[in-house]
Amino acid sequence: MNGTPACLLDLRLQAVTLNQEMIHMLHLKETDLSFSQWIRCFRHTGQHRLQQSLHQLLTEGLRESSVQLTDKNFDRRFHCRMVHLTNGQITFTLAKMEEEQHFYAPGPADTDMPSRNDKPSLSITNYEGFPLSSFSSSQIKHRMTHIVDKFPHGLAVINHNWEVVYANPKMEELTKRPFFKNYYKRLWDIFSIDEHYPFFQHFLRSMETHETMEFEGFLEDTQLDVKVTVHPTELGLTVFLQDITQYNKHLQALKASEERFALLADNITDVFWISEPDFDEVHYISPAFQSLFDIPRRKAFTDPKSLLQHVHEADRAHFVEGLSKMKEEEHVVDYRVIVGGKEEKWIRTKGFPVDYNGKPLILGIHQDVTEYKGMIELKEKSQQLSTITQMSAGIAHEIKNPLTAIKGFLQIGAANPELRDNYQEIILDEVNRIEAIVQDFMMLSKPKSSIQLEEVDPEQLVSYVLRLLEPEANEKQILLLFDCDPVQETFKTEPKRMNQILINLVKNAVDAVDLGGEVRIEIQMSSSHLTLYVRDNGPGLSTQELAKIGEPFFTTKEKGTGLGVMVTKKIVSDLNGTINYESEKGKGTTVVVKLPRA
Repeated sequence: MNGTPACLLDLRLQAVTLNQEMIHMLHLKETDLSFSQWIRCFRHTGQHRLQQSLHQLLTEGLRESSVQLTDKNFDRRFHCRMVHLTNGQITFTLAKMEEEQHFYAPGPADTDMPSRNDKPSLSITNYEGFPLSSFSSSQIKHRMTHIVDKFPHGLAVINHNWEVVYANPKMEELTKRPFFKNYYKRLWDIFSIDEHYPFFQHFLRSMETHETMEFEGFLEDTQLDVKVTVHPTELGLTVFLQDITQYNKHLQALKASEERFALLADNITDVFWISEPDFDEVHYISPAFQSLFDIPRRKAFTDPKSLLQHVHEADRAHFVEGLSKMKEEEHVVDYRVIVGGKEEKWIRTKGFPVDYNGKPLILGIHQDVTEYKGMIELKEKSQQLSTITQMSAGIAHEIKNPLTAIKGFLQIGAANPELRDNYQEIILDEVNRIEAIVQDFMMLSKPKSSIQLEEVDPEQLVSYVLRLLEPEANEKQILLLFDCDPVQETFKTEPKRMNQILINLVKNAVDAVDLGGEVRIEIQMSSSHLTLYVRDNGPGLSTQELAKIGEPFFTTKEKGTGLGVMVTKKIVSDLNGTINYESEKGKGTTVVVKLPRA
């Protein structure tokens, strides 16, 4: 190797023997050096690459390898060739970059740095990662340069002297630095180290370790959050800068939203949940679940159907049916659960289906309605007590009047026996009045379970009632009319109760109509219901009077008790039907009774 700078490396002894050409090339004084002394002749970034190449020669069975190094003192760049002889002995030769064409074929990294007198640009044909040296078309090279210039993220190249040799327009936009005027200036002359210390720290670490670094930083000048990727290359460092300001804002907004939801979920007694439609998997359940059901929240995730075991046995079928309906529509189900093995709670679960990115889910809420149920029960008992009190007072009043009359006339008859016959009819009327009141109350107290259904002809029922009330209607010259569909179908009901409904409604209509008025009865039959209409052209009811219909002892008749309407409503309810009153002052009243066909 006469004339070629060379040396012999003995890695077992960690010793290096240099020829005169290498001693002169590296400006050394001694022929024999330790390996550590010799390797320090090159820049620290090259030392790492050299050690990697030597390690590969020894461990991977390679015979030859090459590496590019830079003289530590004079910034001269060399191509170094290594040949593994035997037993850790390696020959090492140096060639200056301008002489390399005599020894090597040009590669992607084999390029001189751009001249300081030239317009700085990224040498795209030689830049690591774009091995286009084999392309001869200048059009392709131009297109690749255009792509880098239009790259959506900032891109800059820094050489081993920490000089900026290229920056694309996006890098200038993000940093607000005119790199065209700053090419070949050192990085710290463009950016203050104090203001950008974390950036320099990562750049230096990447340069020293020859490892890619990724980190996030903040640019004070442009108030931008950026993601930085530093990639070491043969040229130095390639820096990629991505604006993540909006991403971070959205992320912070999402975190704030999650925190607000967590604050709500953690402090509300109701339980929010999200589940698969088959309830085999729970995606979310709020922390209040454990305190409401006394079931560990973890168990709700691992065994979603564990709640069913705590539902009251009598309510389980109802609960399962309610959950099933939530797959199709919004539904609410009330049920009881046994908590702690003893305590009974009323729970209301409301759920509805949603579509999340094409995936069906069920959203719902569990509420403890134990207190609400207790209040409803207490309110019902209070209303019952109030009704009993009101009715007791009404009974006492209604019975007291005829009793007072009876007592008075009996006393007169006792004092004047000859006058007894004159008051006999009055006394009998008052006794009949008391009997009618007692019968009404007996009807109110009659249990629903005593109903015995029979097949009846609706037309015959109405005709019977009209014949019964016709004499009373004739006295007031009231016309009774009956409209019925020409259908011969029978209707299953209890005849006595149905008769009572008709008698009460038609009699009330006759009592309400003035002399020469009209009462019309109509029956309509469908496949599922029988509908009865009783219309009159009497004086009608005001809105306030209509609202009080059915209250104990409310009546618009001079001698009425109001019990007839109560009895009618009770009978209709026992037959699973509905009754509605429609009226307007001066235009008469219509009563609509709707009964299901059994």
